[in-house]
Amino acid sequence: MEKLQRKLFSQNFLHNRHLASRLIRSSSVGKNDLVIEIGPGKGILTEQLLQCAQYVLAVEIDPHWYAYVQHRFMYAQNLTLYKADVLQFKLPSLPYKVFANIPFSIEGKIVRQLIDAQHPPKDCYLVIMKNLAYRLSGRCGENLFSLMHKPWFNFSIIHHFQKTDFTPTPNVEAVLFRFTKNEKPLLSWNERVRYQKFMKIGFGQGLPVMKNLKRVYGDKVIYAFNKLGMRNDIRPTKLLLQQWVSLYRTLTLQKVS
Repeated sequence: MEKLQRKLFSQNFLHNRHLASRLIRSSSVGKNDLVIEIGPGKGILTEQLLQCAQYVLAVEIDPHWYAYVQHRFMYAQNLTLYKADVLQFKLPSLPYKVFANIPFSIEGKIVRQLIDAQHPPKDCYLVIMKNLAYRLSGRCGENLFSLMHKPWFNFSIIHHFQKTDFTPTPNVEAVLFRFTKNEKPLLSWNERVRYQKFMKIGFGQGLPVMKNLKRVYGDKVIYAFNKLGMRNDIRPTKLLLQQWVSLYRTLTLQKVS
């Protein structure tokens, strides 16, 4: 049973201390920050984070690596280690940042947990698969996820890793993916749930945006499209972020005469 659990929890660990140090020291993590690390494993990132951050909360589900990190950093005064499933972990309400090399098998779930949290991190750095990072950031074209979150967050790719940077060597390419809160969000934070619900309606089943929205907003959509100069047959992925925000404001935040 223990071997099966280890296999389920397995991840690809960074083994280059110099690389880990360079990435963390070039990040926004500083001496006044509370940082959450997910899946510390062998403690390569943990070691560097403890030197740069004021306090580190490390969450490890694997009992083997939990015991390892607990022993290795037993004298660290600025570390609290939790043996827990991060997907069930209660995130803090006070400001915090995240820096972690997470298991590829649940990376999408972890990203969504963090970004959709009631109190998302101020800044977040995650080692994830390259193809997922490109999709989430809309680097190869905007999508529902990127458009739903970009009014409040900036997405970027900080570093492209070599496969040999990890043990064991992964079969996929990995990057350091970053999302950080916008200093001047396009919409207020209390509009987040409402806007994201609007976006899901707008994307629908891939039909033209007007058809998707008319099911809920009726003829108000025709007025909005005319006002904003949008084509009636435009598809969801063809609208830019600012156009989606303008459409949202016109249909939900303003009265249509």
